[in-house]
Amino acid sequence: MQPRIKMGLIVGVVGLVLNVCVSGFIGLCGPFASMLAGGLAGFLTANQEKQTTKADGARAGAVAGGIAGGLMIIGQMIGGVIALVLMQTSGTQLPFGTIPTGDDPSMMAIFYLSGLGTGLCFGIFGAALAAGAGAGAGYFGTPDQPAATPTL
Repeated sequence: MQPRIKMGLIVGVVGLVLNVCVSGFIGLCGPFASMLAGGLAGFLTANQEKQTTKADGARAGAVAGGIAGGLMIIGQMIGGVIALVLMQTSGTQLPFGTIPTGDDPSMMAIFYLSGLGTGLCFGIFGAALAAGAGAGAGYFGTPDQPAATPTL
């Protein structure tokens, strides 16, 4: 398995678990957690693969960051639903609308599907940030290779 895939999966799985907690309690911070995970995956990939050019390092980092960000989408969606469950069980007052009760199943379904949808939107934004951060970390993590001098 290529290091870019391996690092993306390892960081993505750890990030998925962390992102469930982060997005469940502070939903807006989920994309930033994804960005950090993507940057870490890109940096680790650059150190593992030892690319010859910075552009190749950026490509490898973007792949690793994208994989990590893709897994973090799942954590963001789970965290979004957990946030709604916590709000419903604690009786929190919303600034708009009301939290549905258990006597209307269609309203409950809409309530939880909206949490999934919101998590998906934040997750996609986070995955894009993760791929970009992975590309940047891969670029900066790849050492400059001196130009080969022709021998006579």
